[in-house]
Amino acid sequence: MGAAVTDSQRRLPGRGLVRRASAAVAVKRRMQVSLLILIALLVAVLATGMLATYNLYRSAEDRYIGVVLPLRGLTRDVLFQMKREESGVRGYMITTDRRSLAPYFAGRKGVLADLTQITALTRGRPLPGVHLRAVRREAVALHGFYDRLIAFVADGKVGQQLARRDVLDGEILAARFNRSASLMQTGINHLVQVTRNQQRTTLRRTLAVLSIAGFLALAVAAALLVKVPERLRRLYASEEDARLRAEQGANAARALAHVSDAVLLVDDAGAIRFWNGAGEQLFGISERSAVGSQAEALVPDYNRLVEAAHRQDGFVPVLIKGSERWLSPALSVFEGGSVLAVRDATEGYILERARADFVATASHELRTPLTAVYGGARTLIAHGDKLDIGQQTSLLQMIEQESEHLVQIVDQLLISAQLDRGALHLDVAECDVGALCASVVASARLRAGEGIMMTVHAPTSVAPLRCDESLLRQVLVNLVENALKYSVDGGHIDVHLYDEPGRVRIEVSDHGLGIPPVEQERIFEKFYRLDAAMSRGVGGSGLGLFISREIVTQMSGSLSVHSVEGVGSTFTVSLPRDSLVA
Repeated sequence: MGAAVTDSQRRLPGRGLVRRASAAVAVKRRMQVSLLILIALLVAVLATGMLATYNLYRSAEDRYIGVVLPLRGLTRDVLFQMKREESGVRGYMITTDRRSLAPYFAGRKGVLADLTQITALTRGRPLPGVHLRAVRREAVALHGFYDRLIAFVADGKVGQQLARRDVLDGEILAARFNRSASLMQTGINHLVQVTRNQQRTTLRRTLAVLSIAGFLALAVAAALLVKVPERLRRLYASEEDARLRAEQGANAARALAHVSDAVLLVDDAGAIRFWNGAGEQLFGISERSAVGSQAEALVPDYNRLVEAAHRQDGFVPVLIKGSERWLSPALSVFEGGSVLAVRDATEGYILERARADFVATASHELRTPLTAVYGGARTLIAHGDKLDIGQQTSLLQMIEQESEHLVQIVDQLLISAQLDRGALHLDVAECDVGALCASVVASARLRAGEGIMMTVHAPTSVAPLRCDESLLRQVLVNLVENALKYSVDGGHIDVHLYDEPGRVRIEVSDHGLGIPPVEQERIFEKFYRLDAAMSRGVGGSGLGLFISREIVTQMSGSLSVHSVEGVGSTFTVSLPRDSLVA
């Protein structure tokens, strides 16, 4: 029977609509009558309220309501702003950082503004005016005292001691200021009390009239509030709820479609219910394929991402289509499921790792020569008179060499900073490239270990090249030093100079460790080192080749490498003759 009724209703949907429309019309008519009565009463209340408001306004205006209320707020604000000044000065005395004075300057500006307004509002009123002059006088004294403390702190440690010694004087001045402000506040409170007493009579009369009309209006409104909403709720609640749910779902879907993070909504059964466009791009899986699938089976390392989100891990390595990506997950759990937001943080992780490696490498690179210089200097100071000339000379040479090493490291850091700012300046002049190569190799021979032979191969005469000689020297030093470091088993290091039509080519070759093919472009990246863990005893800041390529590029040239792992490497610098002008 119930099924038959349901089928009938499905075949005749118009009957339900007619009943619902008739009920809505009846409710509408009753609402109209009730609202007409309510409107009439509200009009009466409005007219009475307007008249009463006008009377209150004129009465309040005559009795300084426009003055006393702002005065109370301004008086409190003066005390607050003065406290800001005091906290700013105390912070500056502790930190000596000029930025700590920001509350002081803001508070001072606020005090002056408040006192100006109070002066305007109390003009012609003797009691607050007398106290205001005292407050202004004490404020000026405090400002002068704070300025003196700031000047003392800025002078250095002696001034800071004087400032701390004079803090008690500031507390006395602050107590005077607070006392004067309290007296002014007392005068204003008296004025407020007088005003309140004068307004009480007018307020009582107005409330009597408004209460009668308001009571009638509230009675009608209460009747409507009890009966009408329930009827309306029964008629329209389901339609409104459905509309709101559809609208919220549509808005959420539109918003998540433009989010840059991959967003997955997973129900309690582990099935994906929502998959935005960023998820398609990150994981390479379309929304049609994702929705309805099990998240654990579809998303690479899904469980590990969820666990990392619980631990609030910033970076999680995940293999996506054969490529390692570092993801940053965030999880929000609610009744019925959870939302996992995943951001591709690979670039941030690489940068953070490069910075950490650079700090560790730079610390190691600086510590080694500094330790040698410090040890040699201490030995000369403590036992110089007991050492023979040869030993003293050896220690001094070692100190000189390690100092040069330190200078090279600092130069690399400075040039790297100039390159980052785009502030590297080329000082173009004619340069004897053959002599420059010979000079670099001669200097490197002093630092070469046993079993390493260094040779320069150059034509008898090479026409001068217009370039920045000091920067080109830096490039050649970096390349030769690089060859020395990676020739751990000794061997030959050759510097070939070729004078070709329209350009000069310099090749630095070694028979060292060599570079794997996948690494041959990465070695020119900033902070990148082939032996990052220094497992083969090869150090370095990871800046030499990066700086060298950038310098050569700014000279309109090129720097490339050809290497065979285990055989050796050849770095080639090619510079045009006619691309740079003075």
